[in-house]
Parts: sequence; structure tokens; C-alpha cells
Amino acid sequence: MAAFHGLNASKTSTLPQGGGVVEIGLLLPADRADALVELSKRRHQSVAQILRGLIDRALTDDEVATRWS
Repeated sequence: MAAFHGLNASKTSTLPQGGGVVEIGLLLPADRADALVELSKRRHQSVAQILRGLIDRALTDDEVATRWS
């Protein structure tokens, strides 16, 4: 498994307007965690930025689907 210590979060990230955040623990198979780290390096984004984007897309897709059902 890749060593996760020493990876820096992006210094340009900002908190949501309200400032309210929640920390969520996530258990992943080691190979998926390694793949996420490699993806973050290729995209020059933090793993957190990638996961937030995926979550935002899933929630948006669900909202759109709910409107049309």
C-alpha cells in the first residue's frame, strides 16, 4: 500500500460558504486507495477534492432523476 503520510492537501481549497463541514471515515481496499492516490497525482488534486467531486456529481444526478420521476 502506498504511504499516505507526507501527501499535502491543496492549499487553494476553500470551505463551503456556511463553513460547516463533517469528517467522514472511509474504509477502502488497499488497491483502491492506491489507485485514488495515483489518480490524485495525475490530476494534481487531493484525494479529498476527487471524492467531493464524485459525491457532488452523485447528489446532483440523484436530484435531477428525482425531478423527472
